[in-house]
Amino acid sequence: MTKTKRFLALLLMLIILFCASTKAFAVSEKIDPERESSLEIIFREGEKNLSGAEFSVYLIANITENGEFVVTEEFSDFNVNITGKNDEAWRELASALEGFVYQNGSVPAAKGKTDSEGILALEGLKPGLYLVVGNPVSVDGYTYFAETAIIQIPVLDNEKKVWNYDVSIKPKHSFVPDLEPDSFITRKVLKIWNDKGYESIRPKEITVYLFCDGKIYDTVILNKDNNWRYTWEKLEEGHQWLVSEKIPEGYTVRITKEGITFVIENSIEKQKPPEEPKPPEKPEPPKDPDGPKLPQTGQLWWPVPALFVTGLLFVAAGIFRRRGGYEK
Repeated sequence: MTKTKRFLALLLMLIILFCASTKAFAVSEKIDPERESSLEIIFREGEKNLSGAEFSVYLIANITENGEFVVTEEFSDFNVNITGKNDEAWRELASALEGFVYQNGSVPAAKGKTDSEGILALEGLKPGLYLVVGNPVSVDGYTYFAETAIIQIPVLDNEKKVWNYDVSIKPKHSFVPDLEPDSFITRKVLKIWNDKGYESIRPKEITVYLFCDGKIYDTVILNKDNNWRYTWEKLEEGHQWLVSEKIPEGYTVRITKEGITFVIENSIEKQKPPEEPKPPEKPEPPKDPDGPKLPQTGQLWWPVPALFVTGLLFVAAGIFRRRGGYEK
C-alpha cells in the first residue's frame, strides 16, 4: 500500500496546485452596455484646486458585452481607427478628434465645470469610449490647459476582476502666466501626403481650420501653389490654438505638433492584390510555445478545474482498484 499512498499524496498535491493556479485565469463578468456609468474629473495643480474649468465629453464608440468598440455614426465620418493603440497614439488621435468635434459642432454627451474642490462629476453616461476635452481656465494669475484625452468606460479592476463603471481621472495639463494683451505667437501648418502610387486621386486642395479655445479663428486653403503650408502670425498668446481639416474622402488623418508647426498627414488605405490560394497542407498538432492564454472576456472557465479534478479522481480510483488486486 506504500506506493498507493505516495501516489494519492502526489495526486492531492497536484490538485491543490492546480486549483491555486486557476486564480490567474479568473475573468470578470461580461460588460453591461446599458448600465448607467459616471466619470469624475479631478483637476488640480499640486494642492491647488483648479475650479471653474469646463470639460466636455464626446462618445466616440459604443462598447459591446465582450469589450469590442463600435464607432458611432458621427465619428465614422472621421475614419477613426481605435484598435491597437498605445498611449502616444491615443494622444495623437485625441488631438485630431478635438479639432474634428469643433469643426463639426458636435454635441457633447455631457459637460460641466469643476467645483471649488477642482472636481467635476458627470453622471448618466453609458459605457463606451469617450473624448474628454477641457477649456483653458485662469486661476491665480496662471492659465491652465488640460490635455485632451480618450477614456474607456468601464475599466477593469485587475485585483477584483470586475468592471468598474464609475471612472475617475486626473487630466494632464500645462500652464503659463497670464500675459499682457499685446503678447503674440506664430503658428504654422504643413500638409504631408502618405499615398505613394495613388497620387492621381489626391485632391487638388484641402481646407484647414484654425481654432482658438474651441472656436474657429481662421480658414485657409492648402495646395501646390503654397507648397501645402501656411503661417499665422501675431496670434494672441495665452490661448489654446489647434488645427483641423476637412478630411478628403478615402483618407485618414494624423495631426501632430512639432514646435510651432502643426503637421497634418493624410494616408490612404492601399488596396493589395488578392493572394493566390495555397495548396492544403497536412494538419499538424497545435503548438503553444507561449504557454496558456487568458480567456476572452466573458468566457466561462469555472468548469475547467472541476472537470480536471474529476478526471484525476477517476484515474486515481482506477489505479487504486488495479493495485488492490496485487497488493494484499
